[in-house]
Amino acid sequence: MAWVVLFVLVGRHIRPLLKSELDMRCYDCLQEARSDTTGIGVCSRCGLATCENHARVRQVQVTRQVGMGAASGRIPARRVVCHTCDMAETAN
Repeated sequence: MAWVVLFVLVGRHIRPLLKSELDMRCYDCLQEARSDTTGIGVCSRCGLATCENHARVRQVQVTRQVGMGAASGRIPARRVVCHTCDMAETAN
């Protein structure tokens, strides 16, 4: 088994990162002053971490170039977006 240790530069000193510093926290929850929620994914639109409550999983049709046209896959792919980006994408 291999161990990976990440380090951070603080001023002129290098120290190992703590496990709590590696945990992903939901951006929307942090804006609501809730820091106890762990992020489950990253929004494919804005790149911010999102939790189970703020994440929206959408299905998208995957197309690929085939000859002179495009072909669609039979199985839709998943795409994670945060609540804010989902609202912006689905607003009329």
